[in-house]
Amino acid sequence: MTGIIAALFLVLAGSATQQPPPDPVVEHLNAAQRLMDEGKLDAALSRLAEAQKLGGRPVLVALNQAKVHARLGDRDAAFRELMRTIAMGLGSLPPAFASDPDLSTLKTDPRHAEFERALDRNARPCEHEARYREFDYWLGTWDVRPNGAAPAGPPATNVITRVHQGCVILESWNAPGQTGQSFNIYDRVAGKWRQTWVDSTGGLHEYWGALKDGNMVYEGEIPAPPGSAGGRVHTRLTFFRQPDGSVRQYSERTTDGGKTWTVNYDLIYTRR
Repeated sequence: MTGIIAALFLVLAGSATQQPPPDPVVEHLNAAQRLMDEGKLDAALSRLAEAQKLGGRPVLVALNQAKVHARLGDRDAAFRELMRTIAMGLGSLPPAFASDPDLSTLKTDPRHAEFERALDRNARPCEHEARYREFDYWLGTWDVRPNGAAPAGPPATNVITRVHQGCVILESWNAPGQTGQSFNIYDRVAGKWRQTWVDSTGGLHEYWGALKDGNMVYEGEIPAPPGSAGGRVHTRLTFFRQPDGSVRQYSERTTDGGKTWTVNYDLIYTRR
């Protein structure tokens, strides 16, 4: 019995020291790098092609192929590989490639500026997509008062900013007895804008909308006024662009499916 246990121990110990089989993709990538260092560029391209066939990380393979083509002086092929990484979603060059001397030789080519713009479009899509800028006329720091009312006391304030790489318009409302925020974003899947409002009274409003005649028009459900019947009320919220640069925020509700509308509030934003 002792001999069997000892033999089993030796088998287990031997299996524990066995190394995992080498990854063929890594082998091809490492070989390609060695060949590049040795100046054997055509052989390096062959190794990279093999790594790609075996499912090597496409972006990494394409960047290395761009390096080799750049060293060969084939700028067309180099930029073809770089733009291929854009189609794969690359938003920034890994540090090793950002400072790579071979890729640096491409910076004098006019196509490099377009490559950098394409990288930025992937990294910050909302800064480049016009639909995300439709509500920019609401940006700013505003004094807010009821429309047509004589000033009585300090105005409410509302600060509207773009956050999260320009993808979200953040509203920060401050008025006597109430604070609140809304988050506004263009939903590129639905093709609509969405606003979610929360406040210090526990209010939660959710709207969907779009730009109509240059004005943002939201519709959604809000809590019914305290003491009234029903849980939520269908509401329309319009942000009118005024000729003098101010903004009018006009809220209406309906209880008959849109046949008639009742005003919730009517506010004028004056830019500070």
